[in-house]
Amino acid sequence: MKTSIKNLFAAILTVAISASATSLVNATATKKVTVVGEVKKFNKLNVAGNVEVILVQSPNQSVQVYDSYYSKNALVQEKNGELRISSFDKETLTVVVYANQLNEITASDNAVIKTNGKFSALSLAVTLKDQAKAILNTNTIDLFANVNGQSNLTLSGKTTDYIAAINSTSSINMDKFTAENSSIQAKNTAVAQKQSVSTELPSGDVLTIF
Repeated sequence: MKTSIKNLFAAILTVAISASATSLVNATATKKVTVVGEVKKFNKLNVAGNVEVILVQSPNQSVQVYDSYYSKNALVQEKNGELRISSFDKETLTVVVYANQLNEITASDNAVIKTNGKFSALSLAVTLKDQAKAILNTNTIDLFANVNGQSNLTLSGKTTDYIAAINSTSSINMDKFTAENSSIQAKNTAVAQKQSVSTELPSGDVLTIF
């Protein structure tokens, strides 16, 4: 079983992404592109500030900043396997991240993270804070979501096991997302009931209101 799962993910990772990459380049062709070449190995993504990250799955990891990155109040740094991207300029900084595998995604402030195409991972933890937003199309074995502040998470795709904690002022949209097993904790009744309906939880799943 483990071997077949690994083979499945290996096959997914080899799917051509040239069409999606081309569309990304065309959409931002009018802006200067800075390629951050020193970013090589990372499995965590942490985005803060006024940044929009477009996440593309690719065996060749790289980062492309669509602006004059070095003249902005911006940071792209890899440390201990974590890719950190931040900018606090008034104009939104657009960054395309080509990643092979990610275990963690964190976004805070006004950051936005969007997947371009489907992103596959064995286990993925998503943490959102402040007014951050994430729109993720994923295929995973385990998916953990921790959504705080006034942040918003939109999920599509599927997972085997899904665990989520939702703040009373945050939200998760899972209309196009399916999970075989789910455990959802919400801080108010309205949010909890909405998540229960949207995921069509089977009787074995756990829904907690606190």
